[in-house]
Amino acid sequence: MRRKLETILSKVQRDGEKGAALPIIASMIVVLIGLSAFAIDLGWLYLNSSKVQRAADSAALAGVIYLPGDTANVTNFTVNGANANGYDVGTVNGTAIPGGGPDVLTWSGLADNRLQVTLESQIPTFFVKVLGFDSFDISRTATAEYVKPVPLGSPDPCFGIGIPSIEGGDCTPSPNQNFWGAISGPYTNKHNGDEHATRWWSDSGWSPPENANSAYRPAGYYMGVEVQPGTSNLAIDIYDAGFYDRPNFSTETGDNEQNTGGGADTHFEFYTFDNTPLDPTDNTPIAGCRFDINSETSSGTYENRWARLCTIANPPPGIYVLRVWTTGNLGGTNQYAVRADATGPDARVYGINDISIFVNRPSSTSILNLAEVDQVHAGKVLEIDLYDAGEDFGGSNAYMEVKDPAGNTPTCTWAAFDEGGAQTASGTGNCRIQTANSGGPLFNGELLRIQIDIASGYTCGSDCWWQMRIENNAPQDRTTWAARVIGNPVRLTPNP
Repeated sequence: MRRKLETILSKVQRDGEKGAALPIIASMIVVLIGLSAFAIDLGWLYLNSSKVQRAADSAALAGVIYLPGDTANVTNFTVNGANANGYDVGTVNGTAIPGGGPDVLTWSGLADNRLQVTLESQIPTFFVKVLGFDSFDISRTATAEYVKPVPLGSPDPCFGIGIPSIEGGDCTPSPNQNFWGAISGPYTNKHNGDEHATRWWSDSGWSPPENANSAYRPAGYYMGVEVQPGTSNLAIDIYDAGFYDRPNFSTETGDNEQNTGGGADTHFEFYTFDNTPLDPTDNTPIAGCRFDINSETSSGTYENRWARLCTIANPPPGIYVLRVWTTGNLGGTNQYAVRADATGPDARVYGINDISIFVNRPSSTSILNLAEVDQVHAGKVLEIDLYDAGEDFGGSNAYMEVKDPAGNTPTCTWAAFDEGGAQTASGTGNCRIQTANSGGPLFNGELLRIQIDIASGYTCGSDCWWQMRIENNAPQDRTTWAARVIGNPVRLTPNP
């Protein structure tokens, strides 16, 4: 009897323990369901945070290329970039957009080529509504920048000051840049040094005769005129704009007839800025900002003096474009200089993509500004093209040497190509390249292409100009230069 009673009590005790576990299990199920609900909302929050970040990135990349002057399109394209990613922006920088949605966008220009965008959006919740959270507020920021054209030849308000103290005074702050801007008439031989303005590589005096110039570009050459915020007046002046034949290349600007003869019919035109700073060919001309000067005409207006191309009041900031080109059936080279006279912050004038220049400074060594390579290009490749480089017909050695902003000579790889594109020479090492010897010029009528790896830790402070040192016993050198940085021109950067 006693054993039976103990068995019954033991069974009752076990059944009681099972009954006590049921509330615990039920409570755990509630907790697990709550955690699962919270995890779902947390995942939803993470997903939408990533979507808002991508939309902010797209907005910054879409709008940055309209800085600094076209603020209306900065707004339009940042909104378009966000909306294309599924958002509906209704407020921009505190101003409501008629018909817009609930999302809020703000943008600010951190520099004339750097844009920061913040996008704010609300997303509804699921299970955490029971805790009083009907929506999440999400805000994400992105910063984008575009790479400006690599400025060539000049850090100053002037381009092509070949000799000091030209008529009208020096161009502050640079008294002398050691070169002239230059352009040849279409019927000049290309192998004289102008790569793009001439129709022919050679005439009947060369073998093979009458070779067409494969790089002929009727549009000529382009310069950027970079106008800063706060400029109230901008005047563009050209020095010795027309062709006027001099006794020799060493006299004044050195204009000189060549080949077919007659000089060059020269044209200058000024264009407003646009949203493609790396492409100067699609800008819109500004009315009243054009010179058309036939060879040897209007010397009293243009020869050895500054002539005003045009004046613009209250110009919006941006990279404007000055184009120079030649027409007709004449042969010769025309040298000139350009000045941007700004009321307010100094403007800058420089070559875009490539420049044609002439050196007639009576010295065996000239140091010229080659290209401005900003720190943003660290880790990329600087590519330099020199057409008809460093000639010396006096039977002496000549050299062209690249210098970085610290004054060091970098290591480079180079190759030379003839008119047909065949490689004629190459080398690797210290970027001091011999361009002539006792036998004459080594690259006459050839393209010399140089590639320099920019160090990943490259810094340059406030002066990022690379230079070209020309060692040449002859006082004249006519050549065409180009410089570009190989890499993505528009990119996202870390937020400051």
